[in-house]
Amino acid sequence: MTGKQFSRRAFLRSTAAVGAGSVLTAALGVACQGGPKSAPATAAPTAAPVQAVPTAAQVVAQASAAAPAQAAPGRDINVVGLYPISGIIASDGAEMKNGVIMAVDEINAMGGLVGHKLKYSEVDDKDSLGDQVPTGFRRAIEVEKADVIFSGYHLASGPEFDIVTNAGILYYNNNTQKAWTDRYASDPAKNWCVFQSDPNEEWYGGGMANYLNMLVETGQYKPPAKTAAILAGDDTYSAFIGNTFDAAIKKLGWTVVLKESFTVGAVADWGPLLAKVRDAKPAVFFSVDYNPAENAAMIKTWAANPINAVVYQQYGPSVPEYIDLAGDAANGVIWSTVLGYLPDEIGKDWVAKYKAKFNQTPGYANAPGGYDQVWDWAVAVALAGDPFDYKKVAKMTEQNIHRGITGSYYPLNHAGRCYPWQVNDPSLGQAMTIYQIQNKQQVLVDPAPYTNGKFQLPPWFV
Repeated sequence: MTGKQFSRRAFLRSTAAVGAGSVLTAALGVACQGGPKSAPATAAPTAAPVQAVPTAAQVVAQASAAAPAQAAPGRDINVVGLYPISGIIASDGAEMKNGVIMAVDEINAMGGLVGHKLKYSEVDDKDSLGDQVPTGFRRAIEVEKADVIFSGYHLASGPEFDIVTNAGILYYNNNTQKAWTDRYASDPAKNWCVFQSDPNEEWYGGGMANYLNMLVETGQYKPPAKTAAILAGDDTYSAFIGNTFDAAIKKLGWTVVLKESFTVGAVADWGPLLAKVRDAKPAVFFSVDYNPAENAAMIKTWAANPINAVVYQQYGPSVPEYIDLAGDAANGVIWSTVLGYLPDEIGKDWVAKYKAKFNQTPGYANAPGGYDQVWDWAVAVALAGDPFDYKKVAKMTEQNIHRGITGSYYPLNHAGRCYPWQVNDPSLGQAMTIYQIQNKQQVLVDPAPYTNGKFQLPPWFV
């Protein structure tokens, strides 16, 4: 059956024959890349014809054509985006918003979803702190009447979970929290409607420890001693990453010669903290600050008086404004994200579409993450056949392997799996991509098979 021949009716017949999980994996898992794009051509058959695998867009379009709306005919699906649009992380909020809107617009341009148009509205939780988060979610549910909520991350994430689970409303986020998977595992029956669409933050610390140790073990970096200095924000998210790295690097035989904390968003002068790092003379300087502007200020201060140490900055350099602010000082910096678009054919095609739509280059994480969330949900709705049967949509989300812009989302404890640190099969996980900035360009140095360059000693080394 070709992409044009695929229908929800045929899919459901297959499901009855061999079981939903098998069909989801075979029919959707490796091809659900989002966006209205044709399925790739197949090799010439030798005996029986090779079946083209449908894309996410084809699944949604064919399911919509085969199963016109039966539930709440004429009613739109209320899609609510909830992001920090006007506060201290507004640049990230804009990326979250753009990714979601791009996917929503694509689906509506195809005629909607199983007979229903998507009605988009948004809620601004401003700085994403304190009461702003629960207030925003109550508005999404009580005022906007959400059928599904999409968001990126929230600085004060936590209170929203009880709000959405008590209401029984689907909620897809990129909070990147082990606290979430622990919460889900403790009570799956209560937390069925919430999906974290990326892996946990624990892989930032543990994964980077493994990577940095590999650089030394393979001779790509030859420091005089295996030593590390850590500067991490004192918020829960940043402190967890710093502590995870601390524990992981020590298990690999390294010595942590400095560990200090600071308050993200409140560092007016990096000089005193960086002086402590220089005095400690580490081989690796591991910093955790999610604020792109602060990361840029940090590395400019560092570049003015550096030492021979590899510098890691967590997440901030993924946002386009970072290189604009840091300039040449960014060259040599290593950073990573567990949620990032892959620079393969799928990713490059998506970036081109994003630029055409918004007249700007996307960041690596929030825009593609938001885009993937919507398409993951849309395929689940197409398979469920009813966007208002939230529990059935959740079940389809659990069973589907969605190959999106950021890799493959196959939830474990309602969160993404991290390749290569959590799963060693790239078709089952979202890659923790590690980049080094070289000549003000982002070069992916790990993991294979996505790499497009190799690690280089930073230009400040003498």
